[in-house]
Amino acid sequence: MPSRTFSITTSPLPKLKQYFRQGPPRMPVVGSQTPCYIEALPSHVVHEIGVQCESLYDVLNLSLCSSRMRSLLAPYLYSNVDLKTNKQCKSTLVYLSKHPEIARYVRRLVVSPNKLEWTTPGEEIHEGLVADLITRISPNLRSLETFLWEGWEMPTDDLWSSLRKSCPRLKGVGSTIGVNPLNPSSELFNFSDLRQFSLSVKSRSVDWLAHGPPKIEKLPRRLWEMLIERCPRLEELSLSAVAPAHRLFDVRTVVLGRWSRLKSITLGDMVLQSGSKDDNASVTDYQAFSKFFAMHSRLKHVALQQAVGSPTFPSSFALPFSALVHLESFHGPLKYLRSIPHPEKLRHLTLTSLHHATSSFNPTFNALQDFPNLETLSVWVDLSFTGQLNMQDESQLFTPFLVACPMLRHLNIMCFTRPTFRVREFSRALRNAPRLESFSLIKLYKSSEEDMTTSATRIIQDNPNIQNFTLQYTQDRWPTLSGGRLKQMGIYSTVYDEYGNAVAVQALERKPKAFGGSEASRRFVHNISAKLPASPGWDSRSPRSSISSDARSWHRRSGSQTSFIVL
Repeated sequence: MPSRTFSITTSPLPKLKQYFRQGPPRMPVVGSQTPCYIEALPSHVVHEIGVQCESLYDVLNLSLCSSRMRSLLAPYLYSNVDLKTNKQCKSTLVYLSKHPEIARYVRRLVVSPNKLEWTTPGEEIHEGLVADLITRISPNLRSLETFLWEGWEMPTDDLWSSLRKSCPRLKGVGSTIGVNPLNPSSELFNFSDLRQFSLSVKSRSVDWLAHGPPKIEKLPRRLWEMLIERCPRLEELSLSAVAPAHRLFDVRTVVLGRWSRLKSITLGDMVLQSGSKDDNASVTDYQAFSKFFAMHSRLKHVALQQAVGSPTFPSSFALPFSALVHLESFHGPLKYLRSIPHPEKLRHLTLTSLHHATSSFNPTFNALQDFPNLETLSVWVDLSFTGQLNMQDESQLFTPFLVACPMLRHLNIMCFTRPTFRVREFSRALRNAPRLESFSLIKLYKSSEEDMTTSATRIIQDNPNIQNFTLQYTQDRWPTLSGGRLKQMGIYSTVYDEYGNAVAVQALERKPKAFGGSEASRRFVHNISAKLPASPGWDSRSPRSSISSDARSWHRRSGSQTSFIVL
């Protein structure tokens, strides 16, 4: 096809007038053999696009071009299905039940019915019905490799039995524990040769604290038989319970396990050493705990979720210098940092210690000096003991964290308590981290806060080096790391021009259901130099796609010069 070019020395107007006099070009008739150029792409090229494309949203748009594109890209669109809202649980699972040809592409399925952040009180759904629907479609999930259930209670045995028999590739399973008693003969404990296993205690509230600490429970023997005897190639193990947890399980048996391929372990607010006055028993448990970590030399991620000062959890590591040589990620209280044998190798750190006043940050600043290569830092802040913050406190609150970590590329801040700080001041603090590329901020909503889109624009103007970030406001005060009900969430990406200058913000904003309405979302691009419209339009429907991918993010690209574009 000859290219259309305009002469540099002559005006193009006469040719344009002649073009429009001739009328629009004749389109191919139905049945024409003239193919669309995108349809001429070889299949292996389309597959490579699905693998390499950083934005799943772009893959979705490409799949809508034709039935051939949708067929070729379906394995990438549906490989990772994460259902976070009740509407997604119902609509997506019903869709998969009606389209077995799509269900066969699902490799990872995460189901979170009645998720606290997205569920309005009184709008809960029956979790048993969700589990029954998954049971019915399980014969079609032939490619399923990982299944995680994140409801308030463990599902029925029919679900686990069906998944075990129908999904030959299933090597990762996980479930939550609520208030119902554990079934010692549950089908969940009949799996073999797993690579990933997780069991998480999920608490609805902290009202149980008024009645004192919970009684110690034992996990079923068949669970330990499955993990220690029938899963020798286990790579990821999570026995999670974010402190404070309403159920306290004795998990000391876990230190008897020896998994040569173990790369990640999470131990929650549970019993790992005797809490009695018998010193000999405590010393024995502590030695077994330390020996477990010394024996698993391939560990790359360790997460400890116990409450500070818990008598049933060891207070630190006692490891030789040869232990944890591959540790890259640690999640736990501050007191463990000084006992990590190789601090220079740590890249990702999540601190669960309580930071309730500026004065309490000093030990953290000092400890962070020993980790010069940190790239990711996550901090939980509780300001409920400080009284009213003044402007100076807000602007200087996070500066020492950023100064102590000169190589920091990602920052995650969680603050679910009052008083809280404003995003405007947080943005000013980020100027002290010139290498920062992304961050996530989860905080209690403050009435004096700017519109979220305005805050996002301000952040990019103050910190053009930040490429991607998430803002999340919660409605309720929540004194634990598990979070609270969501008020609004925004996922933003900076758009750069050909010279590397920040010119626009690409956004996806979501609000949960309110007053009987529907979940609202909007996706748009805003030029940061233009005035923001008073109220960009919200789509009251739920997002078209329930698919998510943790490994994919917005792609940096040039944006339109238009001030506000609804995509």
